[in-house]
Amino acid sequence: MSSSAPAPTGVSPPRIPSSRDLPGGPHAVGFASDASGFALLARCGKTRCRQYVAVLDKAADSWRLARNPLPDVRGDLGITAGLVVLGPGRALITEGKWPPPDGTWFTGDGGRSWRRGSVAPAGTTAAVPAGGALVPDCSRPDKEGNGCAPSRLLVVQPGTGRFQVLAHQPPLAGELIPAGETAGGLLFVSGADPGSGAPALAVSEDRGRTWRTALIAPFEEHGWGMRVVASGDVLYALHPGQLPEEEGVKNGLLALHRSTDGGHTWQQVWKYRKGVDPRSSIGDPVAAVDGSLTIHGEDAVWRSTDGGRSFKEARGSQGLGGSATVTPLGYVMGGSFGTGSYRISADGVHWHSFDLGDGT
Repeated sequence: MSSSAPAPTGVSPPRIPSSRDLPGGPHAVGFASDASGFALLARCGKTRCRQYVAVLDKAADSWRLARNPLPDVRGDLGITAGLVVLGPGRALITEGKWPPPDGTWFTGDGGRSWRRGSVAPAGTTAAVPAGGALVPDCSRPDKEGNGCAPSRLLVVQPGTGRFQVLAHQPPLAGELIPAGETAGGLLFVSGADPGSGAPALAVSEDRGRTWRTALIAPFEEHGWGMRVVASGDVLYALHPGQLPEEEGVKNGLLALHRSTDGGHTWQQVWKYRKGVDPRSSIGDPVAAVDGSLTIHGEDAVWRSTDGGRSFKEARGSQGLGGSATVTPLGYVMGGSFGTGSYRISADGVHWHSFDLGDGT
């Protein structure tokens, strides 16, 4: 789902308060650019998980429990609720695995009320408005049943939470997946080059009204959708995928591409080699204002200071240490195993920690 990246500021991180009295443990947290936010939590017993919604109002010193539209989850079905923050006081909760979700709920008043929405798009829209989000839409499964063929992009309208089809789709084939949004407003989408089938990125400089192909990567048979992060005009496109079984990782890292001109030209700076780390990547890489790039792997954290050409293991990073997600407020780092411990940074260098949930 599309999220706006933080600008490289070199300033102190947002001071998000902790709220350890919230019930259960959080599994989704998102923020708007004014430092307000939403969190989804769950408290699970042997036969049932009860779900909760918490809201952080602008300038508030604590989170509050909001009305919860989600039903209890019984048996061993697991938690499948998702969260899309659409601006101050606005959010969409999705139920079920994308795409499409089984149901949606929208709030425009900070979780005080929720409106049940449709999972089907209604009409078209020319662009992605401020606060809106790009999401994938699966018109039908592919032959293997693991993806979509063909797929298209929808826009979540920030004022209503409703889905609309983006009028002008990127010039890509295969499964279209939102790949990131920069602080300067560039929208990236991952897919395949129509001619060769190679993995490719398309970029829009006008909120989705027009698109151009930004990157055609070397063909990778087992590649997944790319992700783009930015620090100023420096962009990184991370290409995850399936590595050989003997590497022993689930979230493999195939390649890393770098652009220094806002995405007009790209250079492959890193490529998978047997036994060479980082071999895996979880979440978004962190492109920091000091020029470093950090990748959170399955068993360690890896940091590069030469534009992604080489990496060194971060001190004391052994073991799964969570993953980062780009939000309009900054990078949000979630702790491992749903501990409720988070860190947030506006520049990838300076971090502030906060905790949510009582862990029950």
